[in-house]
Amino acid sequence: MALIFHLLQFLLFITHHANAFNPFIPTDALSLLSFKNSVSSDPLNLLSGWTHFSSSTFCSWYGVTCGGDGRVTSLNVTGLHGGELTASIGDMSELRVLSVAGNMFSGKIPVSLLNLRELEVLELQGNNFSGKVPFFKMSCFEKLKLVNLSGNAFSDTLPNGLVFSRNVKIVDLSSNQFSGSIPLNDSSSCDSLKYLKLSNNFLKGEIPPQIGKCRNLRTLLVDGNILEGEIPYEIGNIVELRVLDVSRNSLTGGIPIQLANCLKLSVLVLTDLFDDRGGSDEGSLVDDRFRGEFNAFVGNIPHEVLLLSSLRVLWAPRANLHGRLPPAGWTDSCSLRVLNLADNYVTGSVPESLGMCKNLTFLDLSSNNLVGYITLHQLRVPCMTYFNVSRNNISGMLPGFRKERCKLSSVVALEPVFLELEGLNDAYLNIPVLRFQQNAFIGSGFEETIVVSHDFSWNSFAGSLPLFFLGDYLFTPTRNVSYMLSLNNNKFNGTIPYRLVSNCNDLKTLSVNLSANQLSGEISQELFLGCLQLTDFEAAYNQIDGSIVPSIGELALLQRLDLSGNKLSGALPNELGNLKNMKWMLLGGNNLTGEIPYQFGGLSSLVVLNVSHNALIGTIPTTLTNATSLEILLLNHNNLSGEIPLSVSALSKLVQLNVSFNNLSGHIPHLQHPSDCDSYIGNKNLHSCSDIYFDPPYNSVPIAVNNSHSRRGRKVKTVVIALAISAFVALCILLGIVLVICFRRSKITRISSIRRQEVVTFQIVPIELSYDSLVTATGNFSIRYLIGTGGFGSTYKAELSPDFLVAIKRLSIALWESGPKEKLMGLLKIALTCTEETLSIRPSMKIVLEKLKQLKS
Repeated sequence: MALIFHLLQFLLFITHHANAFNPFIPTDALSLLSFKNSVSSDPLNLLSGWTHFSSSTFCSWYGVTCGGDGRVTSLNVTGLHGGELTASIGDMSELRVLSVAGNMFSGKIPVSLLNLRELEVLELQGNNFSGKVPFFKMSCFEKLKLVNLSGNAFSDTLPNGLVFSRNVKIVDLSSNQFSGSIPLNDSSSCDSLKYLKLSNNFLKGEIPPQIGKCRNLRTLLVDGNILEGEIPYEIGNIVELRVLDVSRNSLTGGIPIQLANCLKLSVLVLTDLFDDRGGSDEGSLVDDRFRGEFNAFVGNIPHEVLLLSSLRVLWAPRANLHGRLPPAGWTDSCSLRVLNLADNYVTGSVPESLGMCKNLTFLDLSSNNLVGYITLHQLRVPCMTYFNVSRNNISGMLPGFRKERCKLSSVVALEPVFLELEGLNDAYLNIPVLRFQQNAFIGSGFEETIVVSHDFSWNSFAGSLPLFFLGDYLFTPTRNVSYMLSLNNNKFNGTIPYRLVSNCNDLKTLSVNLSANQLSGEISQELFLGCLQLTDFEAAYNQIDGSIVPSIGELALLQRLDLSGNKLSGALPNELGNLKNMKWMLLGGNNLTGEIPYQFGGLSSLVVLNVSHNALIGTIPTTLTNATSLEILLLNHNNLSGEIPLSVSALSKLVQLNVSFNNLSGHIPHLQHPSDCDSYIGNKNLHSCSDIYFDPPYNSVPIAVNNSHSRRGRKVKTVVIALAISAFVALCILLGIVLVICFRRSKITRISSIRRQEVVTFQIVPIELSYDSLVTATGNFSIRYLIGTGGFGSTYKAELSPDFLVAIKRLSIALWESGPKEKLMGLLKIALTCTEETLSIRPSMKIVLEKLKQLKS
């Protein structure tokens, strides 16, 4: 009996562990182990439990789901760092969901995936897969519903059998390298297709008119390709269409009126959704290779499309659109939240009926040809987080803002319209609102910061400045609000009121630009004391008088102060030295007196200080060298005396120092970034600039002096050198003007819409020329005005008057260091030939350059 009992125990043991040694290990388990072995990095040890298994234990592994029969039906793994898909994946024939998104996998897709006839969801996005997608038979994936291959490096043509399969609902092939045309023809099947995203590839040809067959399509995104032709009118047959983005292609033609048949259309994007014209690509949502806008449509957006009650986002800046906005038609049923028609050719006035769109939170009509008056009450500007009508010709007065009852939803990011598609989390609508309203989420406790911008600049608004305020709905205990108000380059007059923004104390920061108007009078103390949140205050080029009020020193957040070009008088307040965050202090072109406060040395963040063209006296305070962030220091055209502090040479970031036309004396300090000698002229007691740099920006030419020469010989040589340099400088100016005359024989290029008068002869140059005028026009021959450099020197752009633009050639003195007399005479002869009035006698630019080369050799 004991023997039989032990035999039974042994049989039970063998039976229990039989699967561990079974040569017929389930195929699915082997496929999973092969998948694990192909992973090159698993930093989170997600697959560490994929080891011991029986016929059923592998179903509990991370990312694995099995059906009732023990077969694997879903593999959903993310968080790995490298690897590839092996052919054994195709052996899991019951697989319905294959999701390996965001694993940095590479290589090609195995053809064995064609064996997965039960597959319903295929998600390979966010990897580095490349090559051709091996899906070419529609019959292979009759059950497939969702395909996402975005963010890889797939190439070749689009897999037709995958995109337009009979049951596919959602397809995302964006951000790859697919080429060729969109494979949609009369035989294609797309009855079930609801979401198609082909963005950011290299697709060419036209948008096929057969797209109109996809009547259940709700989202069509073909932006960022090389598509040509027109938007097909057949799109109007897609009655379920909610979102259409055709931006960043090369489309032409008109906007089809048939789009008005898409009664559910919510988002229409015609040009670049991601181009903020800000110059910086930081935070860009698309790869640089996809940037750039080439769509150039014809005509206007049909009013029937603009007035669609379902339309929430219309994005069409720089689309070459013409025509007027609908004079009427918007009603209470308007759903419009975002309207961007900036940089087009829209004419007429801003219609009052647009104010019926109570949800409108983003309106950009800048850089058009709009005229007439604007009714701010009707437009509910206080409820808008972004309002821009700059660079038009809108006129009239701005009435004071009034309190508005704004809908809370107007500030909330637009919710996705695709939530009814199960499994799809597309925040397409969130992107433009969050990006272009400049919303950001910062800090702890889920505090929200929103930047509100109202821009009325570059118009013809007149009258006194009104009182501005924002809708109360913006201010909540968990939200910080920053406000940017731009009123510059208009015709506002009167004084600056002591209150500009009524909500000022509720703001986190405030930026105000009042420059280039007709404002006058004094700035009151209360303006700054009542709004300590100011970070930028610009009121340059007005007629403001009085003194700079000391209360500015209370603005601890102030970073930019620009009061240039006014009639301010009095001394610089010492309190300005308290502004530890100050970066740009621009006070030039006033009547300021007194000394530069030594407290300015405490401005540790100061980058630019401009107090030029005033009547300042005293010495340059040595404490200024403590402002170690200084890059530009402009003290010219004052009455400063004493020496330039030698410690200025310790300012490593200083790239421009101008102390010209003062009463300075002593030595010029050795700067790490030397300034032109023109930055020191006009100081009769200042040592010669040539002691340090021999007449920059010319090439430095050391002059050796033989100590054995007699004193008389040294004086004669000094006189000769001085006369030669003076003559050469004059000839350089003359030659620069002459070269311009020769170069501008046919026509003058139109620059910045400013009319240019053609200069035919030297005798009829329409402005008095002087060395000082050239110095001023080129910013002391600053690198900002540098056009180019060559073998004979440097060329600078100089706008001598609003209607006279020239190029100034400053020749390098190093070219003439030997035999100056003969070469100067040759240079004069060339210059004289260029002044001939007879065209047949006057040499061409090519001949002038050849003669200069001969003269140089």
